[in-house]
Amino acid sequence: MRPLSCPMCGERTLWKEVDREKKGFSVGKSALGGIIFGPMGLIAGGLGKTRVYYCCGKCGFEHEYKA
Repeated sequence: MRPLSCPMCGERTLWKEVDREKKGFSVGKSALGGIIFGPMGLIAGGLGKTRVYYCCGKCGFEHEYKA
């Protein structure tokens, strides 16, 4: 969860999302999940992670957050 303001300087209006990245299917997670949990574990390999990158226009602080 991202903060509403820059954690370094407290700026609210210039704290912007600059990129969003979705990581997709993982063969390793799918194989391990299939061994441990069976067919439902195979589905776990398809679950991705979304990372959101934010940057402060005032101080230049950048950080990535899980979405």
